[in-house]
Amino acid sequence: MSENKNKSNLLLIILLLLSIGFNIYQYSAKNTLVSESKNERDSLITARVDIEKELNETYSELNQYKGENARMDSLLSIANTDLQSYEEKIASLLKSESNKDQLNKKLLDELKELKKLRDQYLEKIDNLLAENVQLKKDNSDLNTKVAQISKDLQNTVNTASVLRVEYLNISSLKKKYNDKYAPTILARRTDKFDICFTVLENKIAKSGTRTIYLRLISPNGKVIGDRAQGSGSFNEIKSNSQMQFTLSKSLDYSNSNANLCMTWEAAGEKYDVGIYTAEIYIDGVFSSSKTIELK
Repeated sequence: MSENKNKSNLLLIILLLLSIGFNIYQYSAKNTLVSESKNERDSLITARVDIEKELNETYSELNQYKGENARMDSLLSIANTDLQSYEEKIASLLKSESNKDQLNKKLLDELKELKKLRDQYLEKIDNLLAENVQLKKDNSDLNTKVAQISKDLQNTVNTASVLRVEYLNISSLKKKYNDKYAPTILARRTDKFDICFTVLENKIAKSGTRTIYLRLISPNGKVIGDRAQGSGSFNEIKSNSQMQFTLSKSLDYSNSNANLCMTWEAAGEKYDVGIYTAEIYIDGVFSSSKTIELK
């Protein structure tokens, strides 16, 4: 009787241990399943977040170059269309693929392809930017060359259109008792200077009124003149400075040779011995000069 009772107790203990072991196994299996499910869900969330982040960053990175030029805008229009198609493809994949393992794998593959697409467009953008920089440089160089050519041409025209003086002659004269004048080379006998010259024909120059300036310079380097007799100052073009002149005269230039004379005579003026210089300027541009020596 006692032996049967011991066997029954032993059987109960064995059954209890088996039950406890089974429960532990079930609990462990459940925890493993929950953990695997959680890891699977976390992987899907990570893949989805990564691909959405990559899409947004690619949109921003590419479109920051919008407005650079027409070719760039055309390229970005194609890129945005490709990205929109990619976005639609991902959305369709999330809806159609029920296998989480397969979905996660496909999302990771699409993420790699998206990065590859982004890099391809960035390479094209880089090439366009480099071409644009070179084009701007080429245009700048061309504009500089055109401006220089235009400036050189204008300088050539300006130089060619300057009126030239030839046959310049300066005469010193003394007044005779009959009020007529005769040549002299003596300073103390000189009463006036006659300066005659020819303004040459120039078909390039504009016709119209021109101003002739005479500078009669004494041996001490001073310009002879008297404001009461029309002396004054003019702007010399080359130096852009004011210069004194002895006499001025207007010329109605018609693109043909013009013979002119200008006379300086100041009552009672005494002239020193030495070299006198006559300079002719037309509209502020130097044309010619000649000297005479008085004894």
